[in-house]
Amino acid sequence: MEKPHLMESLEPCSDQYSFKKDLRLNAWLGVTIVVYFSVSALNSWNPDWSPLLRGSLALAPLIPGMLYIRSWMRFIRRVDELQRRIQLEAFLFAAMGTVIIETAVSILNAHEVSMGPLKHGLGIGGSFMSMMFLWSVGWAIAKCRYK
Repeated sequence: MEKPHLMESLEPCSDQYSFKKDLRLNAWLGVTIVVYFSVSALNSWNPDWSPLLRGSLALAPLIPGMLYIRSWMRFIRRVDELQRRIQLEAFLFAAMGTVIIETAVSILNAHEVSMGPLKHGLGIGGSFMSMMFLWSVGWAIAKCRYK
């Protein structure tokens, strides 16, 4: 039987931190970021490409993004029950928070309130950043709750 994962192995200042485990878990996030910025640059440099090609390229970061989610799901399946519950609460907080933020941006855009760079919504990059930030907040709250 495999040894269970410890959440402390992902906390940089803890005694049990493992850079290798952290890198293995978050590698797909790095790939997602690289693909996102590459696709954004390609689409902005080539505005005359067909909408089908530009749309297909714009969806490309979803593939490594889903693989990132898969790596987290595998990791969470191997933590103890308390840590699994903390992570699920943190992810739920992040998902619902991102939905609320996206809804607020959408409502403001529908009422023609100037949102500057958010005039078309959060986009894939903003969604991932929002989820990551809110997951960190949710994790801190849940961790304090179960101490």
